[in-house]
Amino acid sequence: MILIDDIDSAFEYYDLDDKYRVRCYKCASSINSNKLFLDSFNKMYNLLNNEDFSKIKELWKYKEVNELFPNHIDPFVTNLMILLSYKTSQANIIKYKLDQEQIGINKNRIKECFVNDLERRNYGSVRISQMLWAYYFVRVKLIEVGRLQYELLETINDESIIKIHIPGCNKLDFDKVIDSIELSKEKLREVFHINNIVFKCNSWLLSNQLNKLIDKNTNIYKFYSLFDVLDGEECTHDLLNFVFNIKECNNYNELPEETSLQKIIKNELINGTVFNIGIGTLKGVDSNE
Repeated sequence: MILIDDIDSAFEYYDLDDKYRVRCYKCASSINSNKLFLDSFNKMYNLLNNEDFSKIKELWKYKEVNELFPNHIDPFVTNLMILLSYKTSQANIIKYKLDQEQIGINKNRIKECFVNDLERRNYGSVRISQMLWAYYFVRVKLIEVGRLQYELLETINDESIIKIHIPGCNKLDFDKVIDSIELSKEKLREVFHINNIVFKCNSWLLSNQLNKLIDKNTNIYKFYSLFDVLDGEECTHDLLNFVFNIKECNNYNELPEETSLQKIIKNELINGTVFNIGIGTLKGVDSNE
């Protein structure tokens, strides 16, 4: 049973706007009144909060709410799943001994996952991807240091693989990138107790096809130049999402041209260019570079 008291406690914990409270109550009531919905909710809640994190990563292939939950469930279930993570968040903050700065960043990022699709994209609920991304912070599988985020993937033979994530909220300032990478090393050792760090990054920003086209003085190209890059899978969906802020496009001629990057990508997509995600391994970085 989803309790109203838990919803209220979560609103206080994540400092959420009260305008979403009634919508959460409505979703909870709908789920509580249907055994199929409630069983499905409880099963997913247990997976996200308690089971091995590898099982969460397996869920990235799902895009729609009805792929993970029964048909006709209230789609706000994804928001409710983020909201009710607060107890797990509290426990992991203690477990990983996060300092006040990291606690603030962690809780704010989870809050953003709850509201971004509602406020920036005007969706009726958050996407599956946003629900899953929230749990990377809930479970403290990554930390944020300055401009970048760092996920501990695995440790093999005392070598720890750290995946760099690039939040899309601000300009990719190259100096801030360098500062972040340098400062992250101590923080990663402090939180995850690791050494011998190898940084990896898989991103459309590292696309070899894209970086052949853009100005070499741009922050994107400077970031790209920090890595040895191999081609990964095709990444048109990422370009539409992060560059044009849309889910899909049936006619590339209709894409906006508000920035130089949009103009370049639009023209290439119209001409049939296939962009691949870049799979990068960080080269040696000089903090004075």
